[in-house]
Formats: sequence, C-alpha cells, structure tokens
Amino acid sequence: MLTLLTGRAKTGKSTAVLRRIAARPGGRDQILLVPEHASHQAEVDLCRACGDAASRYAEVLSFRRLSDRVLSITGGAAQVTLDAGGKLLTLEKALLEVLPELTVYRRPSRKSAFLRQLLALFDELRCYEVSPEALYQQSQAIPGATHHKLRDLSLLYAAYEARLLRPGLDARDYMTKLCDSLEASGYAAGKDIYIDGFTYFTAQERRCLSILLRQAHSLTVTLLGQPDSREEIFDASLRTLERLRRLAEREGKPVNIETLTSRDGSALGHLERHFFGASDLYDGDSAQIRLLQADTVFSEVEQAAAAIRRLLADGKCRCRDITVAARNMEAYEAVIETVFQRWQIPAYLSRRSDILEKPVLSLLTGVLASAGGGYEYDDMFRWLKTGLAGLQPEECDELENYVLKWEVHGGMWLRDVDWVENPDGYGAPWTPARAARLARVNALRRRVQAPLSRLAEGLKTGETAAAKVNALYDFMEELSLQDALERQMNIQAEAGRLQEAEETAQLWEILCGALDQFVEIVGDEPMELEEFTRLFRQVLTEYSVGTIPVSLDQVQVSGIARNDRHTAKYLFLLGANDHVLPTPSQGGGILNEDDRAELSQRGIELAPTGMDQMGIELQNLYAALAQPTEGLTVSWPVADVSGAELRPAFVVDRLLTLFPALRIQREPAAKPYRLTAPLPALESAVPGGALWRRLEEEPAFRPRLEAMARAAAQTRGSLSPRTVRALYGESVSMTASRLERIRTCHFSYFMEYGLKARPRTPAAFDAPQIGTFLHFLLERVTRDVQSLGGFAQVDQETLHALIRKYIDEYVQQELRNFKNRNARFRYLFARLRSAAYAVVDQAAEELRCSDFVPLAFELSFGDGRDLPAVVISEPDGELRIGGKVDRVDGWMKDGKLYLRVVDYKSGKKSFDLSAVRMGLDIQMLLYLFTLQKTGVPRFGGSVEPAGVLYLPARDDILSAQRNIPPEKLQAEREKQLRRSGLLLAEPQVLQAMEHEALTQPRYLPIRINKSGNLSGSLASAAQLGKLSRYVETLLHDIAREVRQGNIDADPCCRTEEDSPCRFCEWAPACHFQDGRDSDHFTYILPVKPEDFWQEIEGKEAD
Repeated sequence: MLTLLTGRAKTGKSTAVLRRIAARPGGRDQILLVPEHASHQAEVDLCRACGDAASRYAEVLSFRRLSDRVLSITGGAAQVTLDAGGKLLTLEKALLEVLPELTVYRRPSRKSAFLRQLLALFDELRCYEVSPEALYQQSQAIPGATHHKLRDLSLLYAAYEARLLRPGLDARDYMTKLCDSLEASGYAAGKDIYIDGFTYFTAQERRCLSILLRQAHSLTVTLLGQPDSREEIFDASLRTLERLRRLAEREGKPVNIETLTSRDGSALGHLERHFFGASDLYDGDSAQIRLLQADTVFSEVEQAAAAIRRLLADGKCRCRDITVAARNMEAYEAVIETVFQRWQIPAYLSRRSDILEKPVLSLLTGVLASAGGGYEYDDMFRWLKTGLAGLQPEECDELENYVLKWEVHGGMWLRDVDWVENPDGYGAPWTPARAARLARVNALRRRVQAPLSRLAEGLKTGETAAAKVNALYDFMEELSLQDALERQMNIQAEAGRLQEAEETAQLWEILCGALDQFVEIVGDEPMELEEFTRLFRQVLTEYSVGTIPVSLDQVQVSGIARNDRHTAKYLFLLGANDHVLPTPSQGGGILNEDDRAELSQRGIELAPTGMDQMGIELQNLYAALAQPTEGLTVSWPVADVSGAELRPAFVVDRLLTLFPALRIQREPAAKPYRLTAPLPALESAVPGGALWRRLEEEPAFRPRLEAMARAAAQTRGSLSPRTVRALYGESVSMTASRLERIRTCHFSYFMEYGLKARPRTPAAFDAPQIGTFLHFLLERVTRDVQSLGGFAQVDQETLHALIRKYIDEYVQQELRNFKNRNARFRYLFARLRSAAYAVVDQAAEELRCSDFVPLAFELSFGDGRDLPAVVISEPDGELRIGGKVDRVDGWMKDGKLYLRVVDYKSGKKSFDLSAVRMGLDIQMLLYLFTLQKTGVPRFGGSVEPAGVLYLPARDDILSAQRNIPPEKLQAEREKQLRRSGLLLAEPQVLQAMEHEALTQPRYLPIRINKSGNLSGSLASAAQLGKLSRYVETLLHDIAREVRQGNIDADPCCRTEEDSPCRFCEWAPACHFQDGRDSDHFTYILPVKPEDFWQEIEGKEAD
C-alpha cells in the first residue's frame, strides 16, 4: 500500500512519520529513507522518538546507504563503485577514445569545469534512465545544431558507459546497482518504509520505489503541499504526487492520500499561509518577525550573533533550537565561522570543505609538481611546509632561508654534492657559526633528497599510470604518511578541534581510494608525468570532506537548499538580497533550455530546469520562512565587499505588505549590539569611557581592561633601560657605519641591530658586494704596488697582472662554485672585471700625480684592533665605537705628518655639510679626528688632519654613448670618478695631494677661478678643529639616544619623495605615519658652507 502524507509546512508530517515508526505496527521492522544531507538529523530525531531501543527495529537510510545494505546481501559490495574522482578519470579516457568521431566537441576543453558538466549530464541521463542509444535516436530525429550536439553527446555517453562495464570491471553507479539488485535481495520484504524530505524523484529512484512497493508491507511518502492549493510553490510536489499515484496503480497497489492540517494564528502562522497566497494583512502583534538592514555582511552576521546571545541569555531556547540559513551560504561560511567563534556561539556548518586545501593533498600535489616542474621554490615548499614531510617548522625555516638566499631550484635539490654557499650571502665572512649552519642545511637537504630522488626515479622509469601510483605509494610509505596523519588527528582532537580531527580521519581513506581508482581505470595505460599530475590533481578536486556535528547543542548553519526543513524555534535568514533570494536559474549546463524543451516534447524526461527549477527554489524559500515557531529574522547587507550597493529581495517588500506594523531596523552607528559578547564589548570600550567604567565593575573583565589600558597608553615610545641593556649590553658597541643608520631612522636601527631582524632577500651581487669586491682589489693591488716602489715605478702590464691575480683570488675565496653559476652571473662578472681595471687604473693615475702615499689599508679601530675604540662616556653608560678605514694616505712635511682618510664608495654618495650637520656623514671625519688623537704611536710623528675623500669605486664608470671621441669618453670618465670630501685649505697640502691642484685639478673636489683663487670643499685648520669638537658632541647625542631607548620612526630625508621609507625593509613592521605619536620626517635642510661654519662656532660658544 502507498500512503501519501501531504500537508503544508509545520503540519507535523515528519512528526507523524516518527510516531508511526515508534508504534511499530505488527512488530515489523521500520526504514526511514531521507536525503543524504538530512540523515544525521533524522537519526537524532528517530532516537528521540523511539528511545534507546530504536536501533533494534528501525534504521535511517539514504538511497546510497540502502544500496550498501542491498549489495552486502547480493554480494556486490566488494565490486568497484566509482566515486566522483573515478568517474572524472573514466570520462577523460572516453573523451580521448571518441575524439576523431566528434564534430561539436572535436576540440573539447579538458578543464575540470567542462568535464564536471559532462559528468553531471551523464549522471542526470542515467538517473532518468535515458540510454546512449535513446539519446542517439533522438539526435537523428532533431535537425540543426542540436542534432550535432546530441550526436556527439550520445557517442561520448556510450564510450563512457562502455568503459564502466569493460571486461573485469563493473563500475556502475550505486543507484544502478541498487535498482538491479534490490528485487533479488528481498531487503525490504515485509517492512514498513517511510520516505521523508523529497520534493521529486528521478526515474531511477522511481524504479526503486516500484520495487519497494512490491516488496514492503507499506510505503509512506511525505510531500510538502496542499492538494487543493493553487499556490505555485506546491506544483513540483503535486506533480510528484501524481507520478507516485500512477506508479502505484501500475504496480496494482492501493493509494491512500492523507492531508495534515494545523491552525496557527500567530504572525508566523499568517506568514506561512499567505506569503505565496492571498495578500491578507495581519493586524495582530508582528513582534515574532524582524527585518534587519546591515551595512556589510560582517556586521549582518555580528548582529545575528548578538541576537542569538540575547536569546540564550534570556533562557528562551538552546543553541540546537536555532537555525541560521542563507541562499548564498558560500559567501557567509567564513564570516559566520569567524564571528561565531569570537562571540562564543557553538555552531555546526553543514558544508564540505575543499580537499586540496588539506596538508596531505598539498604534499602530494606539491611533490608531483616539483618533480615535473623543475623543483622550483613554490612547489617544493608547498609540500615541505605541510608538517607531514618529516621536517619540524624551525628546520623547514632554516632550509627555506638558504633556498631563498641562493635561489635554489632544479637539479640542485637532487645532486649528491653538498651546497657550499655562505648562508648569509655574498660578502659575509666565513665563521664557525655560519659553517655549522651550512652543515645543518645540508643535513636537512639530504633528508629531503633521499625520498624525493627515489620518487623522481620511480616516476621517470614507471611508464604506466600504475607504476607512477606505486612510486607515489612508496614515497608515502617512506614518509610514514599514515602515521603522520594519525598524529595530526590526535593533536587536533586533544586541542578540542574535533571537526578538524574528523576531517583528517577521512583523508587517508579518500587518498588511497583515489589512487586505487587510478590503477583500476587507467593503470595499464602509458602516461607521461605531466599528464599523470594533471589527472591526479583533477581527480582530487572531485572529492570533499564532510563531518557531522560534534555536539548535539549547536546552532545549525546551512544553505536553504540543504535545509532539512525541520522546525526550529528561531530562524535567521541572512543575505536576503535581490538576485540572491531566489537565485535565478543558471541554465541547464551543456544542454540548454531549448535542447531540453526539444527532448521533453519527444518524451525524454530530465531534471527540472527553468520555471520548474524556480518553483523548487521558491518552495525551499517557503519551507525556510515557515520553519521557525517562535521568531524569524530576515536580514540583508546594503553593500558588498567592494562597496557596491545591494538591494533587498522581494521577500522584504512582501513581509512589509503582509505586516503593516513591521518596520525595517537599520544598523545603529554606535553598534550597541557588540556589547552582548565579551570580546566585541572589550573591543568597543574606550579607556575612561562609560562602557569602560561599566566593564571595570566586573572582576572577570579587569585583567583584560588593564592590559588594554597599557596597550592604549603605549606609542612607539622608547625602550626601558632594562631592555636597552638586554639588547645592546651594559656597554653599547657599534661600528662607525652604524652611526649614520641610527641618525637615518632610530626605528630602522632598532630593528636591524636591536632585534637583529633579517629580511628574506636573495643573495645578489649588487652594489654592496660590488663595493666589497673593488675594495678587495684596490687594497691588495695598492699594497703590492707600494712594496714595489709605488705606482710611478710600476708599468701597466705589471699593474694589470696584479689585478688579474687578485680577481682570481677573490673568486676563489668568496665566489665558491663559480663555474656552476648561471650564464647571466658570469656575463655580469665579466663586465665587472673590465670596470675593475678602469677603477684601479684611475686610482693609479691619481697616486702617480700625488706626494701622498698609502700608509695603511683596512685600518681597524676597536677593542683588540689596530687602534683603540672611540669611547663616549655618559653617566648611565658608555658608547664604544669601532670601524675600519679603507685607506690612510700620508705626506710628511716639516716634521708633520699630514693624513687623509680615503673611503671607497661603490655608490654615488658625495660628501655634504648639510648631512654632517644632522650627524649623517660623520664616519670619515670620526676616523680622521681619531687618527689625529691616537695615531702618533702608530705613525711615529705629529699628525695633522689633511682631509677626507670619497673615491668612487663603481661598475658604471664606462657607461657612455657609443661612437664618441676618446677625449670625450675620457672627460666623462674623469667626471664620474671625481672625488668628493673635505680638504685642508692649505695650498702646499693640496698640491702634495695632486700636483696640478693649484692650476688644473682633475681629482680633488676643488675649483680654480680665473683669478687663481681656490674654492670648493675646503676648511681651515681652525675650522677642522671646531668640526672635531662638533663631531664629538654628535657622538654624545647619539650615545644618549641609544641609552634612552629612542626607537622613533623619524626618517631623515631632503623631501618626502626621497624618504628612506620607500625602500625600507622594515616598513611592514613600522607603519610609519607622519604626525602620529612620535612619527615624523626629519628634514635635511640645505646649508651654505659659510652658514655651516658659523653655526658650529655658535654652538661651540654656547
């Protein structure tokens, strides 16, 4: 007997079914058949209705689970049943088989989206029992473009079905197997079967129902609808009713139609009866219904969370009595998860997560991409960082730092020779600590290399898909991947992340199932690695992991289409926007509306589309609106994430029409709803404000408020004396070069030398390294030339031989593995060799024209160095300054040793008094004045400061236009190589520096006017003395700034456009904003020389 139990929403159809199951008439076994997504809730409801003994005589099944039960009886359970991934793989091969015979799809897309559409169509055809032959026959009868499309699809469909049933394989889908085996199994014989929650049935499902009708003692089907209603929302259910009635008549079974009714005079009852019916206005209390307009999706969810917390606080319901629904739930899932966690609302999101996001799948897709794509950084660390590759996070970081530094890729990962580069890049001296780091990196690389190289070999030698799967299995076993997943699952469970743990538990089975289907379907076929990787990834996209609620008392969150339609006390309907609620039909997929209409006219029934689908969409909306028994909140945002305006759906206007007393509640600017949860309330509190004072009265909030008060009072501020000592020591030591860094920006100095932060930058042979290289050459070549009697005694050939010697020595010492570097590096270094000859030649020319001779190279200051450290004493500590002078030149005259400090500069920096004034360009002056004070024991005579010079040492000195006269090229070279600095304004000293200084200077930063007067960067002996004292004052200022913990973001610049912030490595940590707290630009103002000296004299007088 077939019983059709009909009724509007909330008439108790599901409750009636549960009561009948609990009654167990005649002692018969009972089956409740529901949609897959509703099975868990149905099991909960069944246990509540039938008690602990329910499992003895009643069970909840979906069609899939019914198939499993039947096949376990008939013996088909052990056969292969293709899942989504296996179907996709099968379709791929079928597509290639029939490709030559196709016309419309001769060049088909092999992307997942197209293949999924094909699969969906073939599943639909099978569900409605349309065979390939039937489809082909229809294609022959239909003219035009539809003919060719249907013909191609019938050929594809036939090839796909043939591959499912090839010898040795029966990979029919579960519904086909169920229909073929249900009769013989006798599983339903003598049982009472209840079917609840369906709107319509496919042809296969109807065939299954026919068998159930013949076998079962009774079959009861619930349908949402009222047989005598004219409301269109019930059309789909009523069509299903008629089909089932005819089906029972064909089977010779009596049909009993029961219509349940109920009467609810509340506002929600009026809504259920009239939303899609007559527009009868409700004149009662409509407080059960709320319309809420939010500014954004985020604030919309926050307001829903606030309302839920109020309901729970008032004791009106439990979490399980509340449902949150949306039509476009994919746009809300992440927001709901975030907000509900912050608002401490337990919730279960009925969704299936993307499996490719899971670490174990990232590991396998990453390692396959690595093997096929040249072991590039992104692919390698995608799998190494999963936590499943055998590396601890800190080990992975150390390995990654080296790989990023030296841009490791390709075969460098698999070679049997160790990596040899300095972990800190070019120019960093080799120390035991760096050697130990390199040894650790190589040990880590070997741990990665061993399984990776074996996998690469297996993938390379394995010609078939099965061989490649075996190589992948060996790799997984070598990594003990199953054990690693189990450990990960236990960690998640112990941390209370039960839903994550449940998802992790499914991954190994899914992964092995996908690989097994690979072997089963395409195992014997030859396959290149690229094709295997593409197919493997494409197959995995067809899987997802889903979970059941980990607690019975949770807010239920689901999309309207997946809503199990059980009543709830309160429903929050989110995202009630136009074009979302209802969602317009997206078309029929590969078969468009016209194609489907043509087939329908010829008797081919397919899934509902167009207006039929819209009817189902509206019925889902009706079921959602009718679901709550105590309260309904409909909300919508007025703007999307981009700020574009959104309009409310027709639902809002309809509710306003039915309930004249109803008003739209707009989001208040002050957001008082945030006070309903601790964390949002704390975030809204302002120190000293009314909310702050109110929260202070609660003991639980006081520790958080105190912490917030401390944080609010903090600016970038300054370091405490204790922190200064911890970072820099009792005695602060720094090199002279760091003086400029601290005055350029105190925060930048703190990041680099206080916290010792290091940016992840690739090793590059750029300006600093080029400068180091040229320093290396100039120092060693000049020293050797001096031992040979000076530049005047050394010819060009000897000089160039020395240059070649020291270039080779530099390569040997600093550029290990030079021969294995890429062609671009070798080309650039060859250019640098040419530039080096020019730089040394030019320095030699200068020294041949000078009486000043190099006295020292790389002369170091500091504890245990050539000369003692410069010590700046302050009451609360001292500053010890060390450093290294590139070159010291001297000239003896009348018992006085005149010294000049020479600094090689690979950049285009020039000496500038305005920078000196700010404490930015005092490094060379400090060296000079220190030599004056402490150099007597070393040089054996009275020392007089002769000046400081920047000597250009750049690789761009030969850059000039092509085909220009040699004399012009020479002039350009000399212009680029002219020194800058500050020199003693004594003619005989200047002439000793350059013989032609008083007539036609080529190198020194001085000029001769027509009257023969000197000008340029010059200072008298008295001015240099005052400058020495001014530099010492600056050093005391810097010492105090360090000891006082100054970490202001105060970048020094001439204009905002040339601010160092533009290229600062610490900008992500700084967030500089001029004028906020202590953040400010420190401008370098131009100053004339005479004003500079006058200012110094004024400060000295003070």
